[in-house]
Amino acid sequence: MAQKTGLLVILWVAIIPLHRADNLELLLDTLRTHQKAACDEDMVTLICPRGTTISIQVAQYGAAASQTSCSPELAEYQPVAVEVLGDTSCTWPSALQYSLLQTVVEACQKKRQCKFHTSPKAFGVDPCPGSRRFVEVAYKCRPYEFRSKVGCENDVLHLSCNPHSRVAIYSAQYGRTEYDSIQCPQPRGMKEETCMEPYATETAMRECHGKRRCVLSADSKMFGKPCRTGSRTYLKVVYTCVPRTVLKERYESAPEEDEVAHVVYPLEHEELDDPGDRWWGESAVPPAPAVAAVPPQRPHSTNSTREEPSPSPPGQHLSKNGIK
Repeated sequence: MAQKTGLLVILWVAIIPLHRADNLELLLDTLRTHQKAACDEDMVTLICPRGTTISIQVAQYGAAASQTSCSPELAEYQPVAVEVLGDTSCTWPSALQYSLLQTVVEACQKKRQCKFHTSPKAFGVDPCPGSRRFVEVAYKCRPYEFRSKVGCENDVLHLSCNPHSRVAIYSAQYGRTEYDSIQCPQPRGMKEETCMEPYATETAMRECHGKRRCVLSADSKMFGKPCRTGSRTYLKVVYTCVPRTVLKERYESAPEEDEVAHVVYPLEHEELDDPGDRWWGESAVPPAPAVAAVPPQRPHSTNSTREEPSPSPPGQHLSKNGIK
């Protein structure tokens, strides 16, 4: 029996991180992708609204720049082997493309703002001598602090955000677990069980994601019946409030009355907290992130809890196949 219990514990520990990673993927899929393109000798600036941090999706040297958009300079470094696509174009070897990705990730990942220089000279070689290239960067602005609310069976949870912010669901659990059901105990004589609705997060997203305010009912009508008859189910929602500009276009809605007077500028118009906050390469120390939480508006619910700032969802790791 002890051996079986140990096996169950190991399996549970192995499954939980995968579940959290799935939640993160669901959240990232709802966030707007911001793109930046610059000449390969320029300083590139990335910035996210307060309450969010940068999540790099793509960083690469792209198409050859035109003579008018990026003035060519004389090559001062020994060329390396490249794939020639024609008389006037070439591509970076995968190793150097990876070096660029690594540079951008180290400079910007999980920071609210960053500046970096992407000159080929930083790597000691120029794979496209005599021509300029575009640096292409795609990133998302990801929330980093979440709060949770718990409602027992048939309770109603109210989620709401301040003006210019919208609800962003990270995860939802509906059912019950043997190890985490203290707030909603079973009826007398009812045996504990673990029974969770597998698509509770998707249901909560459908009802709330991208809205200023919403209502979630902890009942079988909204979430189904994952448990035995007589078991007391509960709903736990992990969410945050994000600036409207970080969500994809499909979540856009008309400004409400208290939002009309205030103009929300795109990211390009936001000011850096510190104009000297920049990172040039391995010789410099990446600046610490300057972030601030979005002030929550406490919902009107008798079964609410406010958690301390939770750790960021599973971090993205750099591999030669990209960001994970």
